[in-house]
Amino acid sequence: MKKWIKITVIVFALLLLIILGVLVYSVERINTTPFFETEYYKNTTDRLNQTLEARNTVTGELSAGFASVNITPEIAQGNQVPEAGKFNSLKLAGFGDGQMATGVHDSLFAKAVAMEVNDEKAILVSADLLLIPPDVIDVVTTKLAEHGISRKQLYFGATHTHSGFGNCIPGFVGKQFEGDYQPEVVEWLSKKITDVVLRSVDDLKPAKIANGSISAPAYVANRIIGETGRLNDKLSVISIKQQEGKHAVIGIFAAHPTILGSWNDQLSGDYPGYFQRTLESNGIDIAMFFGGTLGSHTNRGIGSKFEKAEFVGRSLADSALVVLAKMEYTDSVLFSGISTEIEIPKLQIIYITDNLRLSPQVGKKLMYETDSPLLQGFRLNNFIWLTQPCEFSGELSIDLKNALEVKGYNSAITSLNGQYLGYVVPSKYYYFNTYEARLMGWYGPWMGNYLMELNYTIANNLTGVKL
Repeated sequence: MKKWIKITVIVFALLLLIILGVLVYSVERINTTPFFETEYYKNTTDRLNQTLEARNTVTGELSAGFASVNITPEIAQGNQVPEAGKFNSLKLAGFGDGQMATGVHDSLFAKAVAMEVNDEKAILVSADLLLIPPDVIDVVTTKLAEHGISRKQLYFGATHTHSGFGNCIPGFVGKQFEGDYQPEVVEWLSKKITDVVLRSVDDLKPAKIANGSISAPAYVANRIIGETGRLNDKLSVISIKQQEGKHAVIGIFAAHPTILGSWNDQLSGDYPGYFQRTLESNGIDIAMFFGGTLGSHTNRGIGSKFEKAEFVGRSLADSALVVLAKMEYTDSVLFSGISTEIEIPKLQIIYITDNLRLSPQVGKKLMYETDSPLLQGFRLNNFIWLTQPCEFSGELSIDLKNALEVKGYNSAITSLNGQYLGYVVPSKYYYFNTYEARLMGWYGPWMGNYLMELNYTIANNLTGVKL
C-alpha cells in the first residue's frame, strides 16, 4: 500500500512539474517597459535617422497614371479554375464567424495611382478587400522589382471591406478571419495587383493635382467608448487630372466598413464601394478609397444593411464632390518620400489576465510570420501622407493631424500597409475589456506611443518644422 502511495505522489509531482513547465513556456507577463528604454526603439530610430539623412526632395512637373482591375472572383459550382479566378470555396474576410461567399452583390476592384516627379515615383495601391495580404504583397513586390519598381515606392492600403474575399493568410489567426489558406488565391490576386500597378506606370502623363478635406462627423463614431470619444472625422480628398486624359480621385476616411455584418454572404465593397461608384457615376474616371485610422472608429448612418452602406457611401461621395468643386490645381510639385523598416516589441497576444498573455514563442505558432514591417510617408506640396502596417487608431492621429493643419498642411494617415500588426490604440485603453485592445492589441501597451513618435519624426522631417 505504501508503495502505491509513493508512486502516486511521484506521478502527481511529475504532472505538476509538467503543468508548471507548460505554463512557464506558454504564459508571460505583459512587458510594460517604456518604449524609449528598449532596444527595438533604439535600433529603429537609428535606422530612421539614417533614412532621413539620405532623403531626396525633388521639385518639378507632375506626371500621373491610373489603372483599375476587376478582382471579383467567381464562385465555381464545378471544377475550380484558379487562373481564371474561379474558386469552389471562399470565405468573406473580417469576421471570425463570417460566411462563405455564395455570390456577388457588387464587384470588387484593385486600383493604382502612379505619380512621378523628376524620376521619383510614388505608387498608391488599394483594393476592395479587408487588406492586401502580406503574402500577396511579397509576391507583387518581387514581380515589380523585375520592372525596376522598388517596395519603397509602393504605398499599399485597402478599403477594409469585411465583405471581400479572404483565404490568403496562413496560420491559426489567419484562418479565423480569412478562412483556409489557399496558395492559388494568393497567386491569382498577386497577378491582378501586379498588372494594375504596371498599367498605372505605363499610363503616366503630364498631370495636375489638388487636395482638400471636409469634416464628416455624421458618418463616423468612436467604437471604443462611444459619444465621449475623440474622432478623426476628416474625409481627405486628393484629385489628380491628366492634362489630356483621365481624372482620378482618392478618398481617405476612418469609419470601419462593417455595415455589412457577419450575416452577409455576398461579396461587396460595403460603403467604400458605393463611395467609389458614386464618384465614377459623376464623371470621375477612377475613384479610390483608403481605410484611414480605422483602429478606434466605426461607421454610422441611416438605415441598415445594404441600404445603410449605400447611404454612407453616397453621402461621403457627395461631401467629396463639395471639396472637389473648391479645389485649385497645380502641375508644379514638391515631392519627398520616406520608407523605413521598423523593429517591433515582442508578440503579446491572447488575454489571460490583466498582467498575463501568451508568451511570444507560443503566439508565433498561432500567427503568420511578420517580417520587417515598413513605416512610410510622403509629401506632395502641402499634403502629408503617412501609412501604417496595422489598424491605426483615429484617436492617436488627431493631435498630429491638427498640428499639421496649424502649419498649413493637409494630411492623411492610412492603415494596412503591407504587414498586419493588429490594432494599435492609445495606451489608456490597453487594459479595457474591449475587442480592440484585449483581443487585437498584440504588442503591448506602448505600441501606439511608439508609432506616434516615429510618425512625428517623419512628419517633422517632411515639413521641415517642429510639430
